[in-house]
Amino acid sequence: MVMNRFNQRFPQTNNAGTANAYYLLFLTTLLVGCCVLPAWSGVPGGPDKVPHARLYGHVLDSLTDRPLVSATVAIPELKRGTFAGRDGSFELTGLPSGQYQVVVTMVGYAEQRMLVDLNHEEYLTIRLAPKDVQGGQITVSDRADGSGLLGSSRSVTVLTEADLEKTRGQTLGESLKDVAGVALLSTGPSIAKPVIRGLHSQRVLVVNAGVQQEGQQWGAEHAPEIDPFSPSSIQVLRGPAGVEFGAGAIGGVIRLEPRPLPSKVGVDGDLNLNLFSNNMQGSGGLLLEGGLGAGLSARLQGSLRKAGDSRTPNYVLSNTGFEESNGSLTFGWQGERSGAELLVSHFGTTLGIFRGSHIETADDLLRAIERGRPAVEHPFGYQIAAPRQEITHNTISLNAHYVAPSVGKYDLQYGFQQNHRQEFDSHNRRYGGDTTGQLAARRAALDMTLTTYTLGAKLHHNGIGPLYGTVGAEGMRQGNVLDGQIFLIPQYRMYSGGIYLLENAQFGDLLLSGGLRYDYRWTKVYQLPAKRITDTTLDYGSLTAAIGATWGFAEAWSLNGNIGSSWRPPGVNELYSNDVHHGAAQFEIGSLKIGSERAYNMDFTLKHLSEQARGEISIYATTFDGFIYLRPDTVPTVTIRGAYPTFRYTQSDALLMGIDGTIEYHLLDPLHVGATLSIVRGDNTTTNEPLLGMPGDRLRLMAHIDVPEVGDWLIAPYIEPSAQMVRTQTRYPAGVDYAPPPSGYTLFNLDAGARISLLSHPITLAVSVQNIFNTSYRDYLSRYRYFSDDPGRTVVLRMGITL
Repeated sequence: MVMNRFNQRFPQTNNAGTANAYYLLFLTTLLVGCCVLPAWSGVPGGPDKVPHARLYGHVLDSLTDRPLVSATVAIPELKRGTFAGRDGSFELTGLPSGQYQVVVTMVGYAEQRMLVDLNHEEYLTIRLAPKDVQGGQITVSDRADGSGLLGSSRSVTVLTEADLEKTRGQTLGESLKDVAGVALLSTGPSIAKPVIRGLHSQRVLVVNAGVQQEGQQWGAEHAPEIDPFSPSSIQVLRGPAGVEFGAGAIGGVIRLEPRPLPSKVGVDGDLNLNLFSNNMQGSGGLLLEGGLGAGLSARLQGSLRKAGDSRTPNYVLSNTGFEESNGSLTFGWQGERSGAELLVSHFGTTLGIFRGSHIETADDLLRAIERGRPAVEHPFGYQIAAPRQEITHNTISLNAHYVAPSVGKYDLQYGFQQNHRQEFDSHNRRYGGDTTGQLAARRAALDMTLTTYTLGAKLHHNGIGPLYGTVGAEGMRQGNVLDGQIFLIPQYRMYSGGIYLLENAQFGDLLLSGGLRYDYRWTKVYQLPAKRITDTTLDYGSLTAAIGATWGFAEAWSLNGNIGSSWRPPGVNELYSNDVHHGAAQFEIGSLKIGSERAYNMDFTLKHLSEQARGEISIYATTFDGFIYLRPDTVPTVTIRGAYPTFRYTQSDALLMGIDGTIEYHLLDPLHVGATLSIVRGDNTTTNEPLLGMPGDRLRLMAHIDVPEVGDWLIAPYIEPSAQMVRTQTRYPAGVDYAPPPSGYTLFNLDAGARISLLSHPITLAVSVQNIFNTSYRDYLSRYRYFSDDPGRTVVLRMGITL
């Protein structure tokens, strides 16, 4: 057996025993200590106050999102204040660093007060509730840095536009990799998808501009089709969210939001340019927007990316370049009580698949894994040959809302998406009359077109005593059409729908929340004689429920808890796969015996926000009845296209539990330090062995240093060193994988940047050095860890110009 030959060369163990337990205890104690001790240290006052901080943002109506012109934003302690402009924007500059109470008022609206920690820049989106419809409603300020979520029972991280600037031009996964509880499942340097608390793909939903992303996300190498220049903020919700977002949101939700459309008449914009040394990538994004008058506004956005082969510290990863072009057009209209927004977007990419991952025979596959590097090394280049992928994703989104003062706010969301995925094989078979093989080379091995229509309606009702909440309904129609040489999954048509109710109630320092949802899915699978698939009808339906609580037990402290149950019907790929999955370089086999997946979860989060420290730490546990996963087979599958590792979809009971958290602490006025911790443990409770593919323990340490400004031309310079430590995964099932997990690693990174002003245009300049010491490493969640190292050092230059 081939697998036995692997196991003889690479001995495997199940767990790390006592040492692993001590390691988990040490990291947990470290993070809790960092979070708790600063608040009990009794350090009076705060850091020295230097007048270089900036507070800016928008003030909006909480029901309509209409800009509140002339709203007052004040900091009483500093005797500073300003008025919101025509688009609701405000700005206060030259503020001393420190923690202050910000008071926002507007005639006809309830006053709002919030605690803001000013250090460098702080962006706020403030929503005021009209007094005549406020009732028992609680207004929430969406803090851009996530600290305003102190009163939320969920474990949520919010990445601001400033955070995203550090990863502009890279994948969505790269933007999220430093978030607590998040790891990356990568297939080469250009494909990465987020893993939240050990879960990914169909268990993690991506919502882009209000529309749930539908793009064959079941594939491990099918990364979300997102323009990296488009989001203005990203919210990462860790843990189940099935009541709000439907069946499948077991692992979490990632929400990407564009910036609000401006109402000010005129044209503004941004230009962003990036250069990357490792793969010689160049990327750029241009945004133009402005108000058109009469409540109308528009935005035009486009971006381009082009990269060559990536490099490890010792060799080139041939055929790993990519090209990408994206564009979007948005129109909006805002009236007194109603508004609408239309978005049309296009995403298109061509990306190469590492040549060394496609092997001719089973013996070659064994030798490739033993060798650990390409058998033939190619020079750097930009050419993208087979194997490769070509993907386009087109979206139309229409959102409308209306406010009925006596009832609440109605929302209507329509979405259209079409995802066309083509995967070209390097071992294409020839057709009759195709003597040269040119026809086979031009025809995709795997060709799938997924078309999705969605419609949702919801009512955010006014307060009824202490209750406020949302009732809604959603529906979807989806069809998958095939045209290629490989039929990994069959053609199908699917209809689904759901209704839900979410309610909240405030009782002093205690906030209670609860929700209930029912979803139904009907699928018709069309016959595929080559795979012995006949016309089949499948239907699934079940309930999702959750309750949560937030207790503000002390100033700057809250304790949050959630329990619930969610579910997910099996995907068509999990039932019917039976061919080469080209992009993942593996042969996948489904099973018609697989049924729905049911999860029961609980999590508790301790949150803190004070003058010197902010952070949160969460512990969680999720049990699964019928956890669906890919399990390696003992023998590779040899096809006409070569030999591939074989994986079968199977189902077992499972338990996932862990801890994640983050802390930031101000040591000095120009210096604050931080840490992020992620630990997850997964066990197959049916076979009493660890689950395969769980991320290794991760700890990130960082320091942010504000450098003194130079005159009026070098503004807010900073330096931010960091270290990412990933521990060797010692918990995995013995004898079932083709190679043991790679060794753990530590990477050192450095970011630096500043703003300058040129001809009255603010310009942001930044440089990043990732993997400073050019360390050779392999991540356990890399799909190519069998064949190659991960990319080495890269230097990134970024420039952003406000037009």
